Amino acid sequence: MRLLLIGHAYLVAENQKKLHALARQPGVELIAIVPHLWREPLLKELRAHAPADAPFALRPLPAVWPGVEQYHWYLSADLGMTRFRPDVLCVEQGAGALVYSQSLLARNLFAPRARAVFFTWWNLPYRARWPLSAVEQFNLRQSQGAIAGNNDAEHILRNHGFGGPLTVLPQLGVDPDEYSRRDVSDLRRELGLTRFTVGYAGRLVEEKGIRVLLHALAGADFDFDLLMLGRGPLEDEIRAFASARGWGERLKLVSGVGHSDIARYQNCMDVMVVPSLTRPFWKEQFGHVIIEAMACEVPVIGSDSAEVPFVIGDAGMVTPEGDADSLRAALARVAATPDLRRQLGQAGRRRVLQNYTHDGLARRLVQFLQSLP
Repeated sequence: MRLLLIGHAYLVAENQKKLHALARQPGVELIAIVPHLWREPLLKELRAHAPADAPFALRPLPAVWPGVEQYHWYLSADLGMTRFRPDVLCVEQGAGALVYSQSLLARNLFAPRARAVFFTWWNLPYRARWPLSAVEQFNLRQSQGAIAGNNDAEHILRNHGFGGPLTVLPQLGVDPDEYSRRDVSDLRRELGLTRFTVGYAGRLVEEKGIRVLLHALAGADFDFDLLMLGRGPLEDEIRAFASARGWGERLKLVSGVGHSDIARYQNCMDVMVVPSLTRPFWKEQFGHVIIEAMACEVPVIGSDSAEVPFVIGDAGMVTPEGDADSLRAALARVAATPDLRRQLGQAGRRRVLQNYTHDGLARRLVQFLQSLP
């Protein structure tokens, strides 16, 4: 199967591990197209880097409006299809993306026998207005399959009229060798972590449930340190909140942690908290930090918002979103019970190995693509 995969996620070296896993699948010949660069808020500019001796080809192409998922497109007429002649075209930019429309037009002209599939994370109900509604309907009619990154995305696609083959599958998994339990006592000393360590990783914004976590800890009757990885507009508020309650020295707020170091920092945590909130403009699409932490055998406590409880399954703890008292009680239980922490950590690791490794997701993706009529 000749697979042409298009998506900006593969500008990140860690994400390219999925491409390695796909290329290792029997009978797969893979070319991945990425923008020559990508710009996103809170992130540095990403530029394409093709790994040496990779079993796949990474093709950077000049893009218009790089950094704008729905509207960017490539300065290429055929997207390499004239020479490659893919059997399957898979575009990971959403049902209504202009780049998917461009890819479908190129497919129709240069590789008309290729089956076209798209991936979407979008999990909020919406009504597209013209001309975007026309773009989306063209894309849906021209597609032979769809991949939804979460359960809500599946329901939305069906409500928007897509009746073709569909599977629910996250875009990216984890490398279980990179994300695993390890001794990080040196890093804990460097950070000054001497107590039970509550961890958080992600954007420091209201919808991520930051204030819920802070209020849960404000009433805690157990001793703790708080390790937060990320950056965002609530950083000053977080520091002021901790300082006003007399535990400013327990707060360790670290920004700019690279992908290669995330596993080390997550291993410093005794528990990872994902207190996401549902908002009219956003809800958690997956929560990749959940599977990263579980792979490191770090217990996870998440809210029951959106996809979070489905990702955690029975390998962690779930509390009602926005409920600081319930979150505090769950944290207290985990803090007081080392055996529970160990059991949840081991269960999380097993869940990741069964469902969320790059190799496992690649195998399931190829099976889906091969099943398309």
